[in-house]
Amino acid sequence: MKEAIRRTLILSAVAIPVGVCGCVAGVVTGDTPPIIFGAVAIAGGLTLAVMAALATRKG
Repeated sequence: MKEAIRRTLILSAVAIPVGVCGCVAGVVTGDTPPIIFGAVAIAGGLTLAVMAALATRKG
């Protein structure tokens, strides 16, 4: 179980910066799809991080 949580945290740690880069690229080029895909990647990464943090709680 700990290995799955660790891998989920790694995935979320990769997804958030990729989403930020996508948003920045979309703003720089003036295209809407990279901004949308970047925002979805950020939201997904944050969701995974929260779920992994909740999975490590004892109680």
